[in-house]
Amino acid sequence: MVKINYYLLFVITITLAVITLGAYVRLSHAGLGCPDWPGCYGYLVGVPDNPLEITNAEKNFEGSSVDIGKAWKEMIHRYLAGALGIFIFIISLIFYKNNTHKLFKLSLLVSFLVIMQAALGMFTVTLQLQPIIVMMHLVGGLTIITLLWLLYLRNNINNYFIESKSLINISLKKIKKLSYFGYLTLVILIIQVMLGGWTSTNYAALACADFPKCNAAWWPQMDFYSAFIVELATDLNYEFGRLDSPARVAIHFTHRVWAIIVAAMIISLSILSYKTIKMPSQKIISLLLIFFLLVQVILGILNVKMGLPIYVAVAHNGNAALLLMCLITQLYLIKRVKSNL
Repeated sequence: MVKINYYLLFVITITLAVITLGAYVRLSHAGLGCPDWPGCYGYLVGVPDNPLEITNAEKNFEGSSVDIGKAWKEMIHRYLAGALGIFIFIISLIFYKNNTHKLFKLSLLVSFLVIMQAALGMFTVTLQLQPIIVMMHLVGGLTIITLLWLLYLRNNINNYFIESKSLINISLKKIKKLSYFGYLTLVILIIQVMLGGWTSTNYAALACADFPKCNAAWWPQMDFYSAFIVELATDLNYEFGRLDSPARVAIHFTHRVWAIIVAAMIISLSILSYKTIKMPSQKIISLLLIFFLLVQVILGILNVKMGLPIYVAVAHNGNAALLLMCLITQLYLIKRVKSNL
């Protein structure tokens, strides 16, 4: 099964690339670079790139203005995502042939999510960047990479990072409490990911122009009611957002406050895990959790201070995936320790 381990790492790397490229497409305002799906102005291969093709495309898609650069960004993302889907289906096939039933079921779930993700990608375009769809698309990508990483952990790691000598002084009661706390931390982080997606898709990343205050106030003017209402209109264009300033400020401010809760939970989990599970592997996971958390906080602050430079914003999305994967690793270690007691 060594080859499947390398293949899983390859697919996980491609998934991370698709997530970061998707963030780049969204942040460079190329999400509607192609007004149709799965092609681009009717082209399945390439995009309209000469005067005649551009004229015909704009004639056939009334109200659209062809931007070759944005169209290529969107199509490259679709091509890579399509290839990723095939790679993930192959994983299910491999586990099926190897009669690895538990891993096959999990890989089948991932394959199903890929199909759902493709549908969300289509709706992202056809519903013109409707916030709830774009947020679900973002969360779907992070869910897929998280489950792929869990597949890798279950397939590649049995007991090699469970040192039997270190289990002697570990209390089952403490491990159970740690497990509950870990899952609570995961829920808190998932909410933050969703808030981040809601902030991005409603173009609220710069709603607060300074830090640590928000628009020179500790409690700025905010409209929480409008901020979190899901609008289901299908004939509106949501590019660049439709909310007014107080609603966007409310979204941004909520994301900031929840980040404090997330940071407190992750730091607490790292410290508690470090004290409870005294293993070299636990030390590494604890340090990585703190590292990815600090990087995420710094990138979030830089987004505000530097006016949302695209490379920082894309890194903020990519690092969120790494933080989530690290937390899953922590929960998996806790589960393995509990099952060995």
